[in-house]
Amino acid sequence: MTVAVVTGAGRGIGREVARRLARDGRTVVVTARSADQLAQTVALVEADGGTAVAVTADVTDADAVRGVAEIAEALGDVDVLVNNAGVTGDATPFLACDIDAWWRVVEIDLRGPALVAHALLPGMVARGRGWVVNVNSLGGAKELPGTSAYGVAKGALMRLTRFLATETAGTGVVVLDVSPGLVHTAMTDGAAIFAGVPEEDWTSMDVVLDGMALAVSGRLDALSGRFVHVEDDLESLAARADDIVAADTRTLRLRPYGPDDPIG
Repeated sequence: MTVAVVTGAGRGIGREVARRLARDGRTVVVTARSADQLAQTVALVEADGGTAVAVTADVTDADAVRGVAEIAEALGDVDVLVNNAGVTGDATPFLACDIDAWWRVVEIDLRGPALVAHALLPGMVARGRGWVVNVNSLGGAKELPGTSAYGVAKGALMRLTRFLATETAGTGVVVLDVSPGLVHTAMTDGAAIFAGVPEEDWTSMDVVLDGMALAVSGRLDALSGRFVHVEDDLESLAARADDIVAADTRTLRLRPYGPDDPIG
């Protein structure tokens, strides 16, 4: 039996990704801080004919994350981790923010994925198979005023993805940043920074789910360590993987300004 772990699965994208992975045949371990929301996710998975196990946990709590990993590994071979848990934080300029609240965003969006990957990657490496999908955002590479905590965390998550892919190269483990775009969820619909965004700039949940399914299908494995967006032509990216890797693109890195730049 293969098992997928989805964090932040109590609602929104995490819930729907869990349902899709279960429909595709995996037992799904869903985790979030709200037991009530997880119970609703489990009920929906079971109504679809799938199997889900709920584990209430805060992804920034190392002991709680180890507990999630132990339960998941007891169910079967964990071959998929979707690090979806995350928050955007308030749209507040850095100098006006509550620095503790700012840091909490970084903890959830960066420490969380790091802890869960640290707990589950050893098993994947030992079995020679696995996909880690870090749900990321172009916000990690852009300077959107008022979103510094989110941007710092997501930018650092891109670097973590790159390091994990580099350090597990050749083991059969694939690590990808997947951006779902802007999707209507309780979190985004209530966020001031997205107020007024035209409807055509939002991404449909069906596109998100197809992209996530493709990421764990094996067809994007050659892009391990890189950033993909679900609205990309993902099949075309997969076909051009050799060129993308050779050019070292789709990664967050310093680029020389010219041939004489000493960072080159």
